[in-house]
Formats: sequence, C-alpha cells, structure tokens
Amino acid sequence: MALHAIPLKHHHPHLHRARIMKIKWPSSLTFPLILFLIITCFYWKLVFTYQYDWLWGPDMGQQILPWFEEEARQVQHSQFPLWDPHAWMGQPMLGQAQPGAAYPLNWLLWLIPRQHGHIQMWALQWYYVIIHYMAALFCFLLCRDLGRSRTAAMIAGLAFGLAGYVGWTDWPQMVNGAVWAPLVFLFLLRAARGVHPWASASWCGACLGIAWLSGHHQIPIFLTLAVAGTWLYYILREGRLNWRMAQFAAVAMVLSPIVGAVQILAAQEYGRLAWRWAGAAEHLGWQDVIPYNVHISHELHPIHLFGIFIPGFELNAGPFLGMVAVSLAIVGLAIYWRQHAVKLFGAIAIGGIVYSLGGHSVFQGFIYAVVPFVEKARVPAMATLLFHLGFTVIAAFGVDALRSHAAELGSESPWLRRINWGVAAAGPLLGAIIFAILLGHGMAWSMDDRVVVTMFVTLLMAALLYAWRTNNLSPVQALTLLTLLLLFELGNESGYTLADRNDWGQRQFVEKVWSNGDLADFLQGQPGPFRVETQTEDIVHNWGDYHNVDFPSSQTGVTINAFNLETHTLPTQKLVGTKYTLARQATQPDQREVFRGASGIAVYENPEAFPRAWAIHDFVPIKSVNEGRAFINDHVQDLRSKAMFLGDPPRNLSCQGAQDDVSVTKYAAERVTLQAKMSCDGMVVLSDTYYPGWDAKLDGKPVQIYEVDLALRGVIVPAGTHQIAFRYRPRSFILGIGLTFAGLLGAALITIAGRKRKS
Repeated sequence: MALHAIPLKHHHPHLHRARIMKIKWPSSLTFPLILFLIITCFYWKLVFTYQYDWLWGPDMGQQILPWFEEEARQVQHSQFPLWDPHAWMGQPMLGQAQPGAAYPLNWLLWLIPRQHGHIQMWALQWYYVIIHYMAALFCFLLCRDLGRSRTAAMIAGLAFGLAGYVGWTDWPQMVNGAVWAPLVFLFLLRAARGVHPWASASWCGACLGIAWLSGHHQIPIFLTLAVAGTWLYYILREGRLNWRMAQFAAVAMVLSPIVGAVQILAAQEYGRLAWRWAGAAEHLGWQDVIPYNVHISHELHPIHLFGIFIPGFELNAGPFLGMVAVSLAIVGLAIYWRQHAVKLFGAIAIGGIVYSLGGHSVFQGFIYAVVPFVEKARVPAMATLLFHLGFTVIAAFGVDALRSHAAELGSESPWLRRINWGVAAAGPLLGAIIFAILLGHGMAWSMDDRVVVTMFVTLLMAALLYAWRTNNLSPVQALTLLTLLLLFELGNESGYTLADRNDWGQRQFVEKVWSNGDLADFLQGQPGPFRVETQTEDIVHNWGDYHNVDFPSSQTGVTINAFNLETHTLPTQKLVGTKYTLARQATQPDQREVFRGASGIAVYENPEAFPRAWAIHDFVPIKSVNEGRAFINDHVQDLRSKAMFLGDPPRNLSCQGAQDDVSVTKYAAERVTLQAKMSCDGMVVLSDTYYPGWDAKLDGKPVQIYEVDLALRGVIVPAGTHQIAFRYRPRSFILGIGLTFAGLLGAALITIAGRKRKS
C-alpha cells in the first residue's frame, strides 16, 4: 500500500522520527556561519545602531555614493549601467571602471528596493559587512584546503577579513578585488598539487578575472604579479622546465583577462580617450607613464612598518595585523617552516612588503621599469595585501602548531618557549617606552593612545601562550580566548574610523550630496532636459548623480574632448544648456530666482542657455582646440546657427531664413530620441558628449554622428519632419560581455570534462 494511503493512526511512531533524523545540519556550514555571526557582531556600529556610516569622506561620500545611486536607478529601470548622463555632458559608466558596474555583488545591492528614490542605508551597511565576510570566508576556505583545522582557518579568516588591507580599505572598488586573492591561490595550489589540475587552473584564472571586474586595476595588477611569479616558481621548481605546469599556468593567465574582459576592454577604450589625475604635475593620457616620483610619494614608508603592530600608525595603506596575528604567524613559521605552503606564503608576504616600500626597494623600481602596465598601479603601499594574505595563512599554521605541538613533536618545541618569552618581553618593553614618552612630555600624551592597547594585548597574548603550552587551558578554552583577544585587538583598528553621524566634521562630505532634496524635487518638475551648475560649496558636482540631475562637470573621470570644452566658463555653460544655477545669491546680472530651498540655497534661471538640441545650417572650420575655445568665448551666440568643425566640414548646408523646430521626445541614460522639423537640409546638434559606441538612426536608418563644437554630437538631417534616435551600445561592451561569459563557461566546461574523465 502506498504511504499516502495509510491512515494517520496506523503510522509507525518511529517512521516520522526517522525522517526527522535524516535532516541534519551540514557540518561544513557551521564555521562559515560562525564567521558570519562574528563579523556581523564585529561591525555592530553599522548593523545594530543608526549612529555610524562607512560612506564618508570626499571619495566615498561624493563619488562612490552618487555612482551607486545612478547605477541602482538604471538597474531598477531594467538598464545595465553603461552610461552616466549626469556628469560632463555624459560619460561612460563602465569605462570609468571605478563605479564597479561590472561587479556582480554590486548588482545585488542595486536590486534592493530603494526608499524615497535612493538606496537604503541599511543595504549599504550590510554591503560593507558582506564584503568583509567574503574575504574572511575565502581565506577560511584556502586554509582548509591547505589542511588546517576549522578553528585555525576561522582565526586566519578573521585576521584577513578584519585586519590589514581589507580591514583598513573602505573604497569598495579596491577591496572587492582584494577579497578574491585567497581563492586565486587556493585554485593555483590545487593545480600545482595535481588536484583536478585543469579545472583548478581554469578557476584560478577565473577568480583573478573576477577581481578585475571589481572596478579598480591596482589590486588586480599586484595579484597578477604574485600569481605569475608563483606559476613561474612551479614551472622551474624541479630545475628544468615543467611543461605540464606551464600549460596549467597558461590556462590560468589566459582565462584571467578573458573573464575580466567586460571591464578591461571598456576601461582601455575610455583610458585612451580620457585624462587622468594620478598625482603628477599635469593630467596624464593613456600613453603617458605615471612618473616614478608618484610611486615614491605613495609608498609604504619604512617607519610605518611599525604600523604592523601599532594601530593608526599608517600612511597610504594600513599595514596593521596586530600582535596576536603576528605572534601566531611567527609560531607557524618556526614550527612548520619545512611545510611547502609556509615557505610559499612566507615568500608571498615578503614580496608584498618589499614591493610596498616603493622607492626604498630597488626591486619595485625594476618591476616598474620593465613590466608593462605596472606603472599604472601608482600606490605601491597597497601591495601590503600580499603581506597580509601570506601572514594570515601562516597564522593558521601557528594555531594548529599550538593545538597539536605535544602530539606531533612528542615534547614541547623550544621555539614555542622562545616565542612565548619574546612576546612576554615585548609587552613590558613597549610599556616602558610609553612611560618614558609620558615622562618626557610632562605626563601629557599627544599621540594616538591606541598603542597602549597594543601593550595590553601583548601581555595578554604572552599569558595565553604560556597557559596554553603548559596545559593550564583546555583546547576549547584556549581557542576561544585566542579568538576573543584577536577581535579585541582588531577592534581598535578596523572600523575605528567609521564616521559618527553626530560629528559634522565627518558627516559634511556625504551631507553635501544627499541634502537639499527640495531643490532636486523642484528641478525634476521642470520641463527638460537641461543642465544645472552649482556655485555653492554646500552642493558638490556629484550631487547631480545622486539626485538624477544633469551637470556640465563632475568630480569623476572625464574624456579629453569634454575636458577641452572648459565647462567652467560661462559661454560654454550656455552652449551645453546650463539652464539653472544653484547658489545663495545671483552670480550673473540676468539670472532670475525661481525657487529657494529650506537651506537658503536658491535656484536661478539662466535665460540665455541653449536648448539641449537645436539645428544649424553652417559650419565654422577650426584648426585647433584652442581656436575652438576662443570662438566659444567670443562668439557663443553664433553657435545657435553654426557648428565648429575640426577639419573640412562634411557638406554645405547653407539655407536662408531657415525655420526649424527640434525637440527632445525621450531622454534616458542610453537612449535619446529627437524630433526635428527642418525647413531645409541641416544638422541637428545634441549637446551630449561625442563618444564611440553611440549610434544614430534617422527614421530608422543608420546615419553618421559627427563630432562638432569640440565635443558634441551632430547628425545631418534633410528637410522635413524626422525622428532621430541615439543609442549607446559600445562594441567594447558587447565583445567584453561575450568574452567574460565565454571565460566562465569555459572554466565550467573544463571542470565538468575533468570530472567525467576521472569517473
């Protein structure tokens, strides 16, 4: 009889119990869950209160947040964020790279329902927590794959996810690339050990490619250097060329740029057409090498090596790991030095520190000089990521050495005793130095007093090591206390500088972006499209991205042609349709106040602003950008009927007494539709940035877009009524997304084929 036909009263009492007993919690998920809970509680300021933010400062508050807002707005309107219409008359969002448009974790953030038209703060706080959890989890998986115990791997994961580069860095476009470093080396080492080597090599390259999708090139460059060096070591390890290992390396290094292609190709396209400011005396183009003095100014200065132990003692990067993690790493080095993984990650750690020293390291200078593209990673100090990864992995070996030294060695290792005494001596020595400084300054302390916590933690670590190695603590007690001590120490560095919402000095940066919503509401209610400029420090240029308003300039990257327009000048602002000015008082005699917000900032209308699109019937040939700038400054009103053209104009469009009507019927980020009623042949000019990837159709038929007025778009339109449709579909994106998908699919197929072959 079928089970469902048995009356309930006839069910055997053990049958239901047996079914329940089959539902078991997977033991492999226990420690990842514990990691998540610990990291969530560690960032209590963000998730359990409403008093702190991680998005603050000019970069996070006035660049990252507005970018995220515009990207979320487009994603929730079923658009992939390829183009930013609000900055510099339009700029490629994906091409700028740093907005992180290609990174999958960002998509999840942007899909979360918004409140009052903006990303909810709780979503941004959890986004920050998830990034650090991913870093800790991936390091945990790496350590487990190296044979470390769950507890040791968990402690190493916490150290990697909460300390060092990952714990110190707030820029999501940078730290998102760093979190993939453990998985890159996990799969690399699997391939080297012969564990599903083809699949492992392919996923090594895929994870490195995902790091390239994060939005910033710096960490992926450092990771690529480290991975290439590691592969080279394995290829030459046996004193001769290992062709099989070379094949694995080739798979990884080829798949990496393929998986990252959707971001890499767009960034290369934009880089060749844009200026960048990298700390040099002048802006730089794609072919310009970042001067080495920029690398020197962004190095890890040797004195800041003490920042590995002392919280807050840093510049350009946060090297802090703390006494607990460093002590564990020293134990791992001493006890497990013969282990291949310890030697390898020790070399990676040393390499990261040596490179981070910049001008104080001849090796970094040599790599800068001879390895292509490395010069664009202008902050050598960020290579401390490799040091942090290496030392946290070795720290996992240190934990296991303490857990099992009696069983594995038969008796206590003299190294444990020496390290214990060394840590015990470091605490009083540090205390004596602090006391001497106090005495020398009349018992007044003018420096960061977190160093006292370092002294206290050092003493506690010495006591814990002694109690552990003398068996005065059970393993569970010792590991619990070790974890708590690690978190206590890291809590004085990571998250220490989260912005207090009650502190105006910290809050002011983001306040200048998300405030004055009443002004935004007024502007969005006006017929458009049009552009707005700010003449008050209380509203920054990226305010437009946050509030869905177009600005003629921005605090973002800029294409060369848009920069050539000099949008800070009044004639150019008229040309590009800057209809309104935000200011506390009028900045031009002919301005008219049309609205005043609660903050006292008013909206002033500029009556002479050009429309967003208009028709012309004559050309002004120019020979240089400077000639074009001069014409705009002296004869901007002439450009209502003429268009400047570098070189020979495409054709004669002379027409006497033309009466044209051009209107914008639809304006979206990546699609613009115009209606043009032309009395005779002419050109319709759209005051948006000319950039490759935009195409135009006239009544459904493709037509050429010309670059006019230094940076704007023009389309020749015959007499009559016509529809003009502009669409942004860059080839770099189409090719890139195809390559990225092919790379991930290739890694998956290699994995499936490898498993079938094994079966």
